[in-house]
Amino acid sequence: MDGLSGTEEKVMERISDMTNVSFIGGSAGDDLKFKQAHLFAHGKAYSNAALLALIRVGIPFDFIKTQSFKPLDKILTATKVNESAREVIEFNHKPAVEAYASAVGTSAEKAQDFFMSNPVGLMMGDEPFVRSPQQVKEKSIFFYCNVLEGMDLRLLQSEDIVEGTCIAMQEKEKEFGPFSGIINFNCILRTLELKQRNQTEAYGQLFAGVPTIGFSTYGEEFVCHINQTATMLVLK
Repeated sequence: MDGLSGTEEKVMERISDMTNVSFIGGSAGDDLKFKQAHLFAHGKAYSNAALLALIRVGIPFDFIKTQSFKPLDKILTATKVNESAREVIEFNHKPAVEAYASAVGTSAEKAQDFFMSNPVGLMMGDEPFVRSPQQVKEKSIFFYCNVLEGMDLRLLQSEDIVEGTCIAMQEKEKEFGPFSGIINFNCILRTLELKQRNQTEAYGQLFAGVPTIGFSTYGEEFVCHINQTATMLVLK
């Protein structure tokens, strides 16, 4: 989907209403310019659009969803939200940036420095579905995906992406068997963090010997729209 359209949740909800087919994927970006994203199909380029590919797979397949975060014992409840703008105005009945900064243990002025390492997650059991803060405007925090009013979110702490992805792939391989191919939708924020930590080559080595394609995304799809995650289609 166009990663600047802000409509991923609507599209995923519509797909879920219309079919029981599982879809995963990611949002197209524009090399961090945040001006215009494009999708390409049948010889034409499109913006403000979604590209849906229905694949009839002749061999066994499965999915991997992995994010390298651990939940902390701090809950931020979205008590005032502008959902259409992906804007959280208040957490825990306080200005959003102040409540977030307090949870992280920093000042409101430095809160944005912690967005990549400390996003928040909607917990499904023990599994976080990540919502990544994008920027601060006045005292609101704008996110890369929707946060609904009343939603309880856990503060997350980043862990090693290479190690976490390796474990997720090994666990799936034990359950599923060796992979013959992978389509990997990997969040641009994970890509940037790998570069910052000088781990790009180590991450690439995880896929050595398995034909793999994919791209760095402006958000990922796995049942719903999420951030700072890798969603993969694995083929047997």
